[in-house]
Amino acid sequence: MGTLTVRKFGISLDPQELVDFAEKIEFFSDTFTDLGFERAGTYTFRYSDDECMMKAELQRSKDGYYLWIYVQAVDEHEYRVREIAEAFGAYVVDGAKKPV
Repeated sequence: MGTLTVRKFGISLDPQELVDFAEKIEFFSDTFTDLGFERAGTYTFRYSDDECMMKAELQRSKDGYYLWIYVQAVDEHEYRVREIAEAFGAYVVDGAKKPV
């Protein structure tokens, strides 16, 4: 099997643009644990099964954290990213870029 493409998604409280979460890191840690992710570092969480690998990455912002999800799978697995967004009461922003 060849190399699989990695897709990047932003998770945001605004469905149109990437907005940071004004939450403490424990908020993310608890939710990712409930979703089956394992903590891989201070700001990263990983999930893997037979169909895909996902990495969640928190990026510090002025007020909290931006949340990025990277998915490596044969298909897009967007439904899994939507489940993650719903767990945070947020939206998937495909191809999101951090605001300047």
